[in-house]
Amino acid sequence: MQAVLKVDDLAKSFTLHLQGGVHLPVLSSASFEVAAGECVVLGGPSGSGKSSILKMIYGTYPAEAGSIQVRRSDDWIELVGAESHEIRALRRDTIGYVSQFLRVIPRVPCLEIVAEPLLVRGRPREVALKRAAELLTRLNLPRRLWDLPPATFSGGEQQRVNIARGFAEPFPLLLLDEPTASLDSENRDAVLTLIEEARQGGAGVLGIFHDAAQSARLASRILDVRDYSDAATFANRDVTEPLQN
Repeated sequence: MQAVLKVDDLAKSFTLHLQGGVHLPVLSSASFEVAAGECVVLGGPSGSGKSSILKMIYGTYPAEAGSIQVRRSDDWIELVGAESHEIRALRRDTIGYVSQFLRVIPRVPCLEIVAEPLLVRGRPREVALKRAAELLTRLNLPRRLWDLPPATFSGGEQQRVNIARGFAEPFPLLLLDEPTASLDSENRDAVLTLIEEARQGGAGVLGIFHDAAQSARLASRILDVRDYSDAATFANRDVTEPLQN
């Protein structure tokens, strides 16, 4: 299968301004590819840089060095140093992202939130709303909640809205940051089935799953992010000190 993502010599560090400007290296020389139809799982302990990799690919964090290339149709788009309009275009039609948190405009009903990725790509409104309803049904979100804004929903309900939104459009590349973390077993299984269906449809998936059974079910292969982590980060760090993931 052809690659949909190429990462080469990627590096990232953080400056802790509230701790006297301490420079904290996190990743160096991260290199891997994700092919269409496979699920690559990022493994390693909390703080090793897994979420940082996803955020750099999505354009939320700037990379310090290296290359991130995403296939769009027959072209490769370089994300490191890309203009904001290029990143927005990739988010619209190429890269889907499901984080652990739902960030939406207040007072917008959840059905509209899920349908939005289709609407911005010009899908007919009735098609977008039908797809949103199908996903919310599969994820067991009660119909009585569909016309309500999700700000007052439980954490698990908000996460199901988040997941439905991420899977509304068949993106060629899916980035998944612990999508099932706050879900019960029934809804976890529904999400894993959605991921498997996306793979069967040709999507390349790069994800973080702290549950070993989920990783075993989904993974084509597992990359240990510690292979790309600066050894000094762990050798000199108190294990109780929080580190941005």
